[in-house]
Amino acid sequence: MSGSPQFLALVALCAGMLLATLGSPAAAQDGDSRVPEYLDRNDDLLDWALDLVRETGSAPARRVLEEAHRIQQRARELYEQGHPLRALDLARRSRAAVWHAVRLGREALSFTERLHLRAERFWDQHDHLLDLARDSNDARALDFIHRAEANAHRAHEQELQGDAKQAFQMLEQAENLLHRASRLLADGSGPDRVDRSIERAAAMLDRAREVVGAQAPPEALDLLTRSEEALVRAREHRDQGQPGRALQMAGLAGTLAGRAQVMASGGPDAEGLMREIEDLIGRWDDRLGPVAERVEETDNEAARHQLAVARDHRDRAARDLAERRLEQALRQIRAAHDRLGQAEGLTR
Repeated sequence: MSGSPQFLALVALCAGMLLATLGSPAAAQDGDSRVPEYLDRNDDLLDWALDLVRETGSAPARRVLEEAHRIQQRARELYEQGHPLRALDLARRSRAAVWHAVRLGREALSFTERLHLRAERFWDQHDHLLDLARDSNDARALDFIHRAEANAHRAHEQELQGDAKQAFQMLEQAENLLHRASRLLADGSGPDRVDRSIERAAAMLDRAREVVGAQAPPEALDLLTRSEEALVRAREHRDQGQPGRALQMAGLAGTLAGRAQVMASGGPDAEGLMREIEDLIGRWDDRLGPVAERVEETDNEAARHQLAVARDHRDRAARDLAERRLEQALRQIRAAHDRLGQAEGLTR
C-alpha cells in the first residue's frame, strides 16, 4: 500500500470531483442534454478511482468499483436506446458506488497516513483562524488557538515516539480547540464575517480557475478541486447554522485556491518565493547547532520544548516547500526561526 504524496493527492482529487458533481440539479432538470456530459464525467471518475483502488489493494473497494462500472455501462446502453432519464438515474447510482469505493480505499490507508492527512488539514485551518484572531484581537480565541497548537505539537512528538494512536487522540483534542476558537470568532462578529469570508474564498477560487488550466500540474488541479469542496462545505455549514465550521471551511477554501494559483503559475514570483524559503531553511539549519548545544548545556526544560517545537516547524516548512505549498512553508519557517530564538533566549 502506498502513502506517496501522489496517491494522497489522487484521493483528495477524486473525492473533491465527486462532491463537486454528485447529484447535479441541472443534470436532472435538463436530462436529455446533460446526460452525455454526466456519463462522460463518470468515465473520468471511474478511471481515477481505478488507480486509487489499485494503490490501496482493497478488495472490498475493488468489488464496489466493478459494480459501479457495470452500472455505468448499463446507463450508457439505456441512453443509446432513447431512455435519458432512466440512464441518468443509473448514472447517479454508479457515481454513488464510485464514491463508496473511494471511501473504502481511504479506509485502507494506514493509521499513520490518516494521521498525516488530518495534521495537514489542522494546520491549514489553524493558520487562517490565527490570522483572524490576531486581526480581531480576540484574546479568548487566541488562547484556544495557542492551546490547539500546543496539542498538535505534542501529537507530533507522540508520533515520533511511535505512538500513533495517542498522537491521533491529541490531534483530535487540538481540532476541538480550533472549533471552539472558530465559534468565538464567528459569534463575536455576527453573520457578516462568515458571509464575507465565503465571498472572499469564492473570489479567490474564481481567480485560481483562470490560472489553473487543463495543462496545469496535477497537484494544482488537486488543490483547486479541494478548494471547491471546502467552499461547498462552508456554504452548507452556514446554511445549517454552524458559523464556526463555515468560517473554517471558507478559510481552507481560500488557502487551497491560493496555493493552486501559485503552483499553476510557476512564474518568477513563485520561483523567487521558493528561493527565499530555501534560504530561510538554510539559515535555520546554520543556527540550530549552537543553540542545541546551549540547550543541552543548560538543561532548561522550557528551552527544550521551544527547540522541539522549532524543529517541528522547520520539518513542516520543508514538507510544504517540497509540495509547493509556498505560503504555508514561509509561515512555518518563520515560526521555526521565532521558536529557535525563544529557545536561545531561555538559555542566556
